Amino acid sequence: SCLLPMAFAAAGAPRLVVNDPAPRTTLAARALFGARPIDLRAVALQLDGRTAAIRPHVPTFHFLCDYFPESACAVFDRLFHAALPPAEAAGLRYLALRWMLGFAPSAEEGFRPLETHDPAQLAADPAADWRPFLARLADPAGVLAALAADINAGIAAVGAPAVEIRCADMADVARGLDGTGACPAPCLVAANPPTAGIDEYVVDDQIAHSLIANRLVPLSRSTETPAEFWTRRIEAALAPLPAGTFFLVWGGDGALTPDQCRAVWTRFGRALVERAAGDGRRDAVWAIHRRE
Repeated sequence: SCLLPMAFAAAGAPRLVVNDPAPRTTLAARALFGARPIDLRAVALQLDGRTAAIRPHVPTFHFLCDYFPESACAVFDRLFHAALPPAEAAGLRYLALRWMLGFAPSAEEGFRPLETHDPAQLAADPAADWRPFLARLADPAGVLAALAADINAGIAAVGAPAVEIRCADMADVARGLDGTGACPAPCLVAANPPTAGIDEYVVDDQIAHSLIANRLVPLSRSTETPAEFWTRRIEAALAPLPAGTFFLVWGGDGALTPDQCRAVWTRFGRALVERAAGDGRRDAVWAIHRRE
């Protein structure tokens, strides 16, 4: 949700709308579009338990102790809950998320539960290699400095386009695209993939928990099936686009099969290119269409 608009901003796109119903994505967007670069002096002050000013919060270790030692959670809390002006806090909050994400062996594997909090026992674990985990834990200042440099480079590349950041249902965002100038051609619209549920995490204190569980709640409180739910939202996003608009879509590994996705997409425009997911494990496809 952020990388694509970042690429277009770096290439000179003058106006961007970034939308995702997941609060952690909105947090990332606020850091990358229009926030101040991360100041390592502010990071150091926040990590100093004697000087850090933080907002009241539930300690992250209280609900993540199965996956993180207390020291990792303390770094997260001092950055994520920093009592700073919004423009300065945005970068530190995103830095805190990136700090936690780096403890996962990979995006595919996710996070491993801790069998123990004893570093020596983790190092001696015959079933898993905890050395990268322990090395990260031992050098928070070095890890955060490298992450901050990457984030600041991204902020610099984005520049200063006009950016609107939303955390809303796609259908609600689409109501503002009436085809009379709100979304003028040429432009590119990327529609959310039709997954099988929606992100359940909206509580600020528990946003780190969404990194761990990363699960989707079934649409049990909706009168629509997941396929109906996402079909209606894809239609809402594509219907108001003016002729000539390009739209980027993805689907096939969630609520809809690839063929069901194509049936929706082709009602609104002609396919210019389509590519398989590329990982060899899923039937999902990417496609770019031109609105007709």
